Amino acid sequence: MKMLYHSLDLKFPRADPRAKDAQILGDKIEHLNKIVEQILAFARTTEPQLSPVDLNELVEELGLLVRHKLRNQNIQFIHKLDPRLPSVMADATQLEQAFLNLILNAAEAMPGGGRLTVGSRGLPARQDGQPTHVAVEFKDTGEGMTEEQRRRAFTSVLSTTKAKGTGLGLAIVGRVVETHRGELKIKSRIGHGTTISVILPVKPETVPPFK
Repeated sequence: MKMLYHSLDLKFPRADPRAKDAQILGDKIEHLNKIVEQILAFARTTEPQLSPVDLNELVEELGLLVRHKLRNQNIQFIHKLDPRLPSVMADATQLEQAFLNLILNAAEAMPGGGRLTVGSRGLPARQDGQPTHVAVEFKDTGEGMTEEQRRRAFTSVLSTTKAKGTGLGLAIVGRVVETHRGELKIKSRIGHGTTISVILPVKPETVPPFK
């Protein structure tokens, strides 16, 4: 549909009512395309291919990727990364998708600008001083979430409490964290922003879920 639409090259004078119709048609086709891509990404989420991943480096690379978008939305991107954070055994591609979705979701919650702080830390320390899990926290100063939105955030697939979107972004985050034997936690208040914590085991095949 998208290719056929573009091949028609529908160009009308500005005063022609068909110009607006053609624009709306193009926008809706693009919206449908994004929905299909999200559904396919959700369906393709499989068992992660584990290798050592530096989460701090992953966050910093994503910061470079989204810096222009956040700057245009008047959003300050702040890092509070623990330099002693151990690498985790994870699928870097899947985690990158999950973290990107969390960043974009936070940006949507701050249409008037604000601050997005991403922090990392190890927890809790064992007797030998090494953490069994790591946490990456995404804290925004946005609109906040209701109790119902928090409850459904990572489980709804094609239903959403947001004014726009399909709800797939956070559902994909939930699937990725689940396949990594991790955990998600949300703290939020209406008008006071949201903090979403991704807790991952350093070695998912040997460490029990974080308590």
